[in-house]
Amino acid sequence: MRKIYMCLISLVSLNFTLQAQHQFQGVNFGDSANPVPSLTSLADFTDNPPSLALGIPEISIPLVSISGYGGSGFGLQLSYNPLNVSQDEPAGESGAGWSIFKGGVISRKINGNLADEAFQNTASPHYEKNAFDDEYYYNLPGFSGKFKIERNTTENTFRIVDLSPLNHVKIAYTKENNTATLIVDSFTITDDDGSTYYFNDYSTAVGYDSFYENKGLSGLEYKSAFFLTRITGADGVETANFTYQKTTKYDTNNTTLLYKSCHLQKINTASGNIEIVYDYDQALEKTMNDPYSIKKVSLNNFYGKAAEYAFEYSYPVPPYPGNATHKRRQLDKIKKMDGQTVIEETAMLYNPLSLDAQYASSCSGSNVISPQGVLKKIIYPTKGVTEYVYESSDIYADMNSEAYLASLAMDYVNSCIQHKQSFSTFDFNTNQTLTYSFTIPGDPSNKIPFWINYSEAYTDVDPNTGQPILLPPVPENKRINYTLKRGSEVLTTNQKGGHVRFYNYPGQYTVTANVPLRHGQVFFDLQELITNPGPYWNGNSHASYRIRTIKRFNDISNSTPVKEISYQYDDFSNSNTSSGYISRDGKVMFKNVKVADGSGNGYAKYYFKLDKDYPSYQTTVNGNSVNFQPYYNLLRSGLLEKKEMFSETNHLLGRDEYEYTFGIADNLDYQTDEGFYSKTAFISQTKSSSIAYPSGSTASFLQTSSENNVRADNYKASSSKTTAADGTVTESFYKYAQDKNHTRLLAANMTGVLLETEVKENGKTIGKSETKFDSSSSVYPTSVIGYNRQTQSPSTLSTMDVYDDKGNLVQATGKNGIPVTTIWGYYQTRPIAVIAGASYSQVASLSTVMAAVDASNQDRDNPANEAGLLLALEALRKDPALKNYSITATTYDPLVGITNSISANGIRTVNVYDNAGRLIKVKDADGKTLQENQYNYKH
Repeated sequence: MRKIYMCLISLVSLNFTLQAQHQFQGVNFGDSANPVPSLTSLADFTDNPPSLALGIPEISIPLVSISGYGGSGFGLQLSYNPLNVSQDEPAGESGAGWSIFKGGVISRKINGNLADEAFQNTASPHYEKNAFDDEYYYNLPGFSGKFKIERNTTENTFRIVDLSPLNHVKIAYTKENNTATLIVDSFTITDDDGSTYYFNDYSTAVGYDSFYENKGLSGLEYKSAFFLTRITGADGVETANFTYQKTTKYDTNNTTLLYKSCHLQKINTASGNIEIVYDYDQALEKTMNDPYSIKKVSLNNFYGKAAEYAFEYSYPVPPYPGNATHKRRQLDKIKKMDGQTVIEETAMLYNPLSLDAQYASSCSGSNVISPQGVLKKIIYPTKGVTEYVYESSDIYADMNSEAYLASLAMDYVNSCIQHKQSFSTFDFNTNQTLTYSFTIPGDPSNKIPFWINYSEAYTDVDPNTGQPILLPPVPENKRINYTLKRGSEVLTTNQKGGHVRFYNYPGQYTVTANVPLRHGQVFFDLQELITNPGPYWNGNSHASYRIRTIKRFNDISNSTPVKEISYQYDDFSNSNTSSGYISRDGKVMFKNVKVADGSGNGYAKYYFKLDKDYPSYQTTVNGNSVNFQPYYNLLRSGLLEKKEMFSETNHLLGRDEYEYTFGIADNLDYQTDEGFYSKTAFISQTKSSSIAYPSGSTASFLQTSSENNVRADNYKASSSKTTAADGTVTESFYKYAQDKNHTRLLAANMTGVLLETEVKENGKTIGKSETKFDSSSSVYPTSVIGYNRQTQSPSTLSTMDVYDDKGNLVQATGKNGIPVTTIWGYYQTRPIAVIAGASYSQVASLSTVMAAVDASNQDRDNPANEAGLLLALEALRKDPALKNYSITATTYDPLVGITNSISANGIRTVNVYDNAGRLIKVKDADGKTLQENQYNYKH
């Protein structure tokens, strides 16, 4: 079995005091559900991506990107989720709430108390052939998903259960030689374009808590994440590889393993690399912060930095009762650098940290709040500002139903609907009397609640002044108390409570004071329950928050936004009603959301389908009765059902409506984290109708409709149909490798590659094209076939004749039979010349062509060699062997941009970039400026 380099992730988990045999305190992420702190937010993003139905805005900051062979691309991007900042969420390597998508990883969620593969020794008295329930989350360039490994405990067999089958990937693993259980060594994922992702590096966590201790497994090491090491295309050509910084950390005794960390260090492609540099802070070990933080990210070509970003953090501590264990890493600034000079700066401001919840709504709905530690502002390099304003969240509750209002009659329950009001007060001196009678008004046949506020004071008369004086209090057991009677019925005796509720019939009552030690003055305040005038807001507060407004300012000093987008979550059908509901996985989701531009552009109303629209039911799985939620994966973030557009004056301008047909992607019942079951579903058909009201009146409108159908075997489009306002019906039909029985493409898992498109108008074919893959030795396209509109007879529109060993197309021939040859330079990463009319075999061996390729390679290694490349390209253009052909040429600064463009008639333009990689000038060959760009940032 191939050697796999172990690389383990930083572990610092939930506040857990380890007091087993190692006797160390603090957080150990190896004992938590998410054993890799910096990957927790990536899993959350897969499960709960930003969604209007969730009230969560999409906030992201792109950093750098790099290309590889075959047109592949890889990049780093920061994304922010305002819900991932609580004290229970670890602050990762880029700060609380922030996720950085870099490279690829399969992270892991431990469901239950132990890792799936905990029982690795059949001879152990604690051995169990346990069911597997952990989940694996993968994040790759362009897509993410998750899967589980299912164990048949009877046969001791294992299989992959794809929980994101719509990605249509193949997942495979290698394993250690252990018959007791399955211990995975590595994973591969192959997408439906044929690219394969290899996860050969991994991280390991260590379990020390009582669950491991009780099973004799304390100190068990297990793989907590698997890291992407290389990517190959369908042709087997490597498009990128990944290297990692690996560190082993022990506790203070230097013998107890805490973790071995594995942080992405470089993404390497044929164009250069992206490099990440980290800081390590020993003081953050065993806290809710990853002790590693990203310090710098740089984009490098082969002779220097093309771009560099520096990250700055702060570590605020919430006020009392907060302490150092509550401090949180916050990303404060991202600086684009040129050496030691700051070129651009993006700054982030946050709400203050607090350990107190602030989520209560008012009686009329939500309130503006400042959730602790949540991103408040982003200040951009231009000094423009985006401000995020949040409000408390709420869920629907029928506060106006007769049944609910009747239930309030017995007690003071809802301060928005009820209040207590004094209706009688009296007092008396126990020296003069011990009893007092009063009346509780109301229907004597119906019980009602009422309250007695009671207090007493002990006074005497000053013999010198004749004025009353206040005496010291008496012992608690000697205080004056009272007995309350309704007729002969004793309601309470020896009562000294300051505020006591009674529930009885209206009528005559008598209070009798009991004086154990000393007389005094007794005071009574009688309160009744009053119902406030309705109607009432139909909603309840929920301990969460949502976006209220997003404000954009031209400058940080401005107080008036240039644009303000506001969000409202009330029910569109019922006034004064929340549209919020608790989803099956505990999130608050909104059926209706109104989004207003705030700048005279009107507003839009969004209607969503939620999981509540498809009620759960009981079913049987493996002989057990379980709760089943249909279509859970499709509805967990809300599914748009209708959108209405209105003018600022409330005139309906347009309406889009969507009708969905759901299909089952995998007939396997799977158990969710919350315990209920579901089957993975997909949208097999979407019908949409769009109506526009150009005049602002519903009496005059234009209507179009469409229908999109999706295949069940690759989840790609199978057909589409649109009906225009004039009644014209246009249909498109799509075919893939499965339809053509293309064995080579099927073997390469290229089941998502479109091979044929046919377009019909009112039932008649008006266009048809087909991409052929006829080579017996490659998976590259070989030709494009068109079909005559009248006769449907095929003809070749173009052929892709020759590819190089990196998959670059070097010769194509058009319908006219004229070949076009592309010369690839910069180590086969960039086209440096295009020769129209010559075949590749005619030019490949020309000395001028080979010299130009060599010169481009030298230019990639050292930009000072560009002048030599220009001379070589000029020699190529003037080669007598090529005098009959049209030639264009291009030079580059890799990862920056095109530096020279030479047209077929020899006209050259020059692009000039600053140290930040920004285009500042376009000049002609004589140095005359043709275009100039200026970047003026405020400081």
